[in-house]
Amino acid sequence: MRVHLVEIHDLPSCPPSLRDALTDFLAFTANLARAYDPVAPLLRRAVARTGAYRIIDLCSGAGGPWRTLATQVGVPVVFTDLYPHGHDVVRVDARSVPAELDGFRTVFTAFHHFRPAEARAILADAVQRRQGIGVFEIARRAPLEIGVVALTWLGTLAAVPFIRPWRWSRLLWTYLPPALPVVGTFDGIVSCLRTYSGRELRGLVRGLDTYDWDIGDFRGRWSPLRGSYLIGVPKLS
Repeated sequence: MRVHLVEIHDLPSCPPSLRDALTDFLAFTANLARAYDPVAPLLRRAVARTGAYRIIDLCSGAGGPWRTLATQVGVPVVFTDLYPHGHDVVRVDARSVPAELDGFRTVFTAFHHFRPAEARAILADAVQRRQGIGVFEIARRAPLEIGVVALTWLGTLAAVPFIRPWRWSRLLWTYLPPALPVVGTFDGIVSCLRTYSGRELRGLVRGLDTYDWDIGDFRGRWSPLRGSYLIGVPKLS
């Protein structure tokens, strides 16, 4: 059963430098493991089918998997986030995307942040505006994924010295005090518990019948985690 607990880095009171350190780590590991590579051809075909000339990436954090995905998908990416991380990120709430931001919408490793009513509204808004949409989660709500994610503290201790660009704040949050390993592990487990199953995703798109919906699982070549995806595009007339 899905449990909607609170992730620490979602809280407005979370120090921005700690939140940025966590999203840096998530982007680094996603790209290092090439965890989202299997969805690249699915996304490329969906973007081509809609004729979109760009991708509007919602909840971008530190850029997610786009360092490795961008060339595979082949269209420009506009990064947006409620808490912008960097000068090239536009401040946008995924629950209220401005009309002028037209393009194929993506949400990587963040759809679980939204309660069912909000998640449904995000999908319905894309349908209403005739924009393609894809949501992708790196892990499922399953014992194996939760067990692997429980080792996040070890991953942060090992990976942080290699993350670029270098930030002293990230180093301090990792080792003095070890807040990043604690927050990363806690939020990672909560993320798994909040992730939507395939059955729940199908429930979220029920009634949005003007779109074709593709829902499934994937696993990156070097990733121990099995993720899930939902891609929606307007039906061919």
